[in-house]
Amino acid sequence: AVPGPTTNLNIGMDYWGTPGSSNIPGLGRKVPSTAVAGGMVTVGSRDSAQSQLWLQDERELKRQRRKQSNRESARRSRLRKQAECDELAQRAEALKEENASLRSEVNRIRSDYEQLLSENAALKERLGELPPNDDHHHRSGRNDQHVGNDTQQSGQTEAVQGGH
Repeated sequence: AVPGPTTNLNIGMDYWGTPGSSNIPGLGRKVPSTAVAGGMVTVGSRDSAQSQLWLQDERELKRQRRKQSNRESARRSRLRKQAECDELAQRAEALKEENASLRSEVNRIRSDYEQLLSENAALKERLGELPPNDDHHHRSGRNDQHVGNDTQQSGQTEAVQGGH
């Protein structure tokens, strides 16, 4: 029986230009003829062993290429994830700034609202201090109705804001 080829840890290395290798696969090394019970291995067997080594080299080369391709794919995936993470961090920062700006605007509007409520109450109080006369009283009644509506609306606004 003919023993199989011994494993070579440098299978396929002649594809990457190791010293003493040929550019044509299988030509850079000598396939040793193996002694058999009846004599030497025939030339046909040597060609068969050489083509088997060449197939092993091809498989190893494909495996190496696949591993390299997978490494590059994983690297691209990591870069994509990093870019996405950076973009999300920028968006988060922009949203924080927008949120702070909106909170500031809400506080300013709330302050204006409180000031207008106070001003409205002072005007109502002044209205109550005016001496009654017929012409003024008639108009005052109409204004009181509007003032009453304003008070009702401000009460609704306070209820809505109080819910926030």
